[in-house]
Amino acid sequence: LRLLREALPTMLRRFRPELVLYDAGVDVWEGDGLGHLKLSHAGIWSRDRYVIETCVRSGVPIACVIGGGYDRDPLALARRHALLH
Repeated sequence: LRLLREALPTMLRRFRPELVLYDAGVDVWEGDGLGHLKLSHAGIWSRDRYVIETCVRSGVPIACVIGGGYDRDPLALARRHALLH
């Protein structure tokens, strides 16, 4: 998350996109067997909130989609996807 906070504002200033397409993948979750990035549910929520709010503050429209994530429990996976707000 620290790297995201360092990089996103710089990238928005440097490239001045007309639109950000944000794939809010949940394979970064700590219990995901393939992602290996170890974010908690709170970490995923914080990441998504930061990306959305940074784009909005920068005046850049953002479209968000859900993706990724691997779990034998489809309800648990759906709950992680629902963290995107």
